[in-house]
Amino acid sequence: KQWYQRRVAITAGKEQPLFVAGKGQYLFDENGVRYLDLMGGICTVSAGHAHDAVNAAITDQMSRVSHTSNIFLHNKIHEYSKAMIDKMPKDSNLSVVYFCNSGSEANDLAMLMARAYTGYLNIVGLRRAYHGASATNIALTAMPLYRHASMPITNVSQTMSPDPYRGLWGGSHCRDGSPCQTLRSCDCAPDVCDGAEMYAQQYRDHLLTLCPGGKGLAGFIGEGMGGMTAAMMQSKGFYKKAYEITKSFGGVNIMDEVQTGFGRLGTHYWGFEYHGVRPDIITAAKSIGNGFPLAMAVTTPEIAEAFANSSLHFNTFGGNAVASAAGLATLKAIDDDGLMENSRIVGNRFLEGFNYLREKYDHVGDCRGKGLMMAMEFVESKSTNNPMPTYKMNAILERTKDLGILLGKGGLYANCFRIQPPMCVSLEDADFTIQVMDKVFAEYQEGKIDVEAFNPNPAK
Repeated sequence: KQWYQRRVAITAGKEQPLFVAGKGQYLFDENGVRYLDLMGGICTVSAGHAHDAVNAAITDQMSRVSHTSNIFLHNKIHEYSKAMIDKMPKDSNLSVVYFCNSGSEANDLAMLMARAYTGYLNIVGLRRAYHGASATNIALTAMPLYRHASMPITNVSQTMSPDPYRGLWGGSHCRDGSPCQTLRSCDCAPDVCDGAEMYAQQYRDHLLTLCPGGKGLAGFIGEGMGGMTAAMMQSKGFYKKAYEITKSFGGVNIMDEVQTGFGRLGTHYWGFEYHGVRPDIITAAKSIGNGFPLAMAVTTPEIAEAFANSSLHFNTFGGNAVASAAGLATLKAIDDDGLMENSRIVGNRFLEGFNYLREKYDHVGDCRGKGLMMAMEFVESKSTNNPMPTYKMNAILERTKDLGILLGKGGLYANCFRIQPPMCVSLEDADFTIQVMDKVFAEYQEGKIDVEAFNPNPAK
């Protein structure tokens, strides 16, 4: 633990708990202290920590055969593939699945497939998006914390992020299906976001300069909702418009479902269903295995055939027997435990509480989300909307942790709570969270939290 603390600086000046056990939505440290895990291993624990059925499936498969490589057959990958394809909308044509080990790998694969199918190289994403940190796709990750000065960026670019809160356009009618709207006013009708057309026009203009003669686009990629952007909800209707533009330039549409898939949004199993679109490729990871290293890319037979004709694809560990068992058991647990519906019900309770806290405290600039994909954004004051400095954010985060709640941090300015708990979290947990946040926010407002202890550049 001492070695780790010296080398991994997560929160300046504070010691992190050492977790030795977990159950459901809770983690327990070496001293037996229980924490409510609202981070979910960065949106990775779906069915719950140490889920009995998932653990039993992994243990049973380990006792039979753990790995053969994809050169040889094992029944579990075929059972799992069928179950996964059954989760796709029947009109989507998403029927060929490639298993791998992480979201970064899945997005690498999606880029490769798009290029093989179209014969072009240009991939366009959204600013402030996160798609992984591999040498190939780190250029797609448009967050300053993760970008390297020496990274290759050839044939990868970004268009404007359709953010109703901090973007150029958007307001109180522009988020679809969320009880949390922005406090900005807009002239949009309740069921239409005019800003979506403006953001789509930015994408169209970007392609006009990128693809002379309308040729050269391999694909467009976006997230179901922003992950590291802290549940950034795209303007209502944006993806429908953007997908049409992609097709008009001959590209394929890729939806990154690494954080939004498997029912977390409460009303839809996939983020692309929530947006009412049909991508050509989707990628998924994190919640897919309830913490087991597992990911996938799913595409159409036409793209799969072009990809197969372009080169040999092989992944040593992708779809191995244990991973397939874990993934299949996780799919079943999400269904059997009613976790998509629970995400809707409990998510609404959280979001209603966040609305209350935003109204009460001047430093809560925005709250947003759908289901159990949620965030709160902190500012110096609503009058300026300037992002709260990171060290102040760290102080609030640490105080919340001391009171038994684990939260993630994210956003372009690292000034957001990321709230993506195991999908088994309860209404009582939501109420407890709002009570703790209310207490901590009051302490911050009253100057009772020593924020300067977290300041990396204290006044001398």
